Amino acid sequence: MAPTPRLIVIGGDAAGMSAASKVRREDPKREIVVFERSPHTSYSACGMPYFIAGLVDGPEKLVARSPEKFRETYNIDARTGHEVTELDLTNQRVRVRNLSDASETWEAYDQLLIATGAEAILPRLDNSDADGIFGLSTLASGIRIQQFMDQQLPRRAVVVGGGFPLRSPLCGALDL
Repeated sequence: MAPTPRLIVIGGDAAGMSAASKVRREDPKREIVVFERSPHTSYSACGMPYFIAGLVDGPEKLVARSPEKFRETYNIDARTGHEVTELDLTNQRVRVRNLSDASETWEAYDQLLIATGAEAILPRLDNSDADGIFGLSTLASGIRIQQFMDQQLPRRAVVVGGGFPLRSPLCGALDL
């Protein structure tokens, strides 16, 4: 009997975890490993403004499924705090850095899915790296903004750019 193919997914947010879950439903025996550099998987990016504004009681309310839930219920090895730093397409492997201890390993795959999303673009302006200027693209960045708001109590904010409307089919309608 041939070994079960190993799928590696880079990126553990909506696209990566949805794809991994779809593969799991179609092939219950396939080995699936997801590498996500942040501490969170499968969260509501559209809910982050509500969390920052204090309308959602904690970032955990935005998480649909934790890494533990993916492991225990869906048999998907979701490894948060792990960053893929190099692809070796010839040998079908990825180099992975464990961000907690900086150790690195090579992980082999039969199939590879890259679902890393995007990062906020900060304009190249004088002082654009000053304290109190943030990009918002991950739950971790939303938590940093919310902590800044709680500690510094700013009286004003300016938002440059935007994302999907709250009732977008990509975000779903939030129930607040």
